[in-house]
Order: sequence, then structure tokens, then C-alpha cells
Amino acid sequence: MHTKLITLFSVLFLISTTALADTTYQPFILASVNDSELAEQTEATISALQKGGFTLAGQYSPLDNAIVLVVTSPNLKSIAALSDKGGYGAGQRVSITEREGKTEVAYINPLYIQHAYRLEGDMQSVLDQLSAVLGNVETFGADKEMTAKKLGKYHYKPMMPYFDDPMELGTFDSHEAAITAVESGLAKEGDPLTLVYRIDIPGKNQTVFGVGMKATTDADEEVDIDESHQLSIVDFEGYSKVAYFPYEILVDEAAVEALPMKFRMAVHFPDLPMMGKHGFTKLMSSPGATEDALEELVKSGN
Repeated sequence: MHTKLITLFSVLFLISTTALADTTYQPFILASVNDSELAEQTEATISALQKGGFTLAGQYSPLDNAIVLVVTSPNLKSIAALSDKGGYGAGQRVSITEREGKTEVAYINPLYIQHAYRLEGDMQSVLDQLSAVLGNVETFGADKEMTAKKLGKYHYKPMMPYFDDPMELGTFDSHEAAITAVESGLAKEGDPLTLVYRIDIPGKNQTVFGVGMKATTDADEEVDIDESHQLSIVDFEGYSKVAYFPYEILVDEAAVEALPMKFRMAVHFPDLPMMGKHGFTKLMSSPGATEDALEELVKSGN
């Protein structure tokens, strides 16, 4: 009898493990579609998030018809603290987009980020909390079958970067000096980069900044990193995916880094082709321009 029970438990464990391995994820979740105007729905969404246990870390408008909120919570910070680069997942991005008289509320799928950003903690509790607070109508953004295994080793094409191939933006004498450099660079007026949020990871010298990218001139290098320009290429059908922004800069101990656009954009938009009207080649100059702009930000703040 004892042997039969062990065998039964082994079979059940194997079935559940196999099912989990085959589970697929999509990068975005539609929370709701509403009749409210943008400002009214934004206020309602902030209120719901705060009542549901989240703290508003920052908000901004990457597009005229959209607001992106970034929230965090003690739970999110605790999960972030478990991983070497967990700061990338410490902020939850939520978008409110007004189109054709309706407002869409959507957010980044925490489970997708868990696997894509190699977080060691379980983000299911974050997903459950967001679903209860905002709603969970459907996931979207990937027709490809993105399993946890595929996300954990994701790269768009051969020779393209992985999650653990960050852009190294600068190294300083201390964590505090690195923080000062980033904050000073983001405070600089007249350039396309602005501070959206800052989240400090508890128990370690790690801080993540959210960066807005809005061209202030017609210079090619500014247009290349402009949020509205990039979204006009990649976010062209279905529900709004504006919660792709803002971009993260991670200060880890005394080093400053960011995820390369060739990884970050590709993992958020895994279905996009290389060529064509909405292919990544339409943004050929943007990855290099993004790295140059972030490097200059850190340098100018030093």
C-alpha cells in the first residue's frame, strides 16, 4: 500500500510538472475597457491600486492619449530582493489608453516578467492582487508559445543579446555615487530623458529608475529613442501596449546598467518580424541611440 501511494504521488507530481512546463504566457493583460475619459479613468485606476495595497512610484504620459502608472508594493520589493537583478521587476507598469471614446486599462503580466527577467520569487501573488484590484479580461501580445523555459533563455535571433547581456553604462566608487550620477543626469533639462520613478530594493544596494524618452528636437538621435516613434512601429494592432515604457536603469552596487533594447523590446513584442512596415529594421538606429543616450545621461551626471 505504501509503495502504491509513493507511485501515485510520483505520477501526480510528474503530470503537474509537465503541465507547468507547457504553460504559455503573454506579455500584457487587459484589465478592463471603460466609457470614462482618460483623466477620470486614470484617477479611478490610481485609487483602486492604492486601496489594493500598491504604492504609486511614478506616472507620466508617453503618448497624448495614454498615461502609464508604475506601482510597487512590499511584496514586489521582497520578490525583487531575492534575485541578483531583481530590481528590473520591482515596478509594475499599468497603462490607461483612450481610443475611439473608450479607455483601456492594461498591465504587464507579472508571470511573463518573472520568467523573462529570471526572477527567483513567484509573481503569482502579484498577478492575483492586480487581477482582484483592476480586473483580468484576457492576456495578449504574443501568438508565439512563450513558455517559462523559452522566456528564461530568450533572445530574438542568433547573435542578439540575452537578459544577462546588459548595457554597462558606468561604474563608480560607491552605490551612492552611482545614484547621484543617475539622478543628476535625469535632472538635466532640455534633453529627451526624464525621471518617472525610483524604487530602492530592500536589504541590498540596488535601485531601479524608470526613464521617459520624449524627443525635444528633430535631431535623428532623439527621434530614434522617442517613445511615440517607437510605439508607432511596434504597437499597431490590438489592445494598447504602451505599458512597454518607461525604460529601466538599474544601479547595482556601484555599477549602472540597463537592458539592451534588442532584448527588452523583442521580449515584449515577440511576434514582430525583422522586416516589413512594422519590423524591427524600422527601428534599426534605436538600440544604438538608446545606449548612447543612457551612457551620456550617466556621464553627464558624474
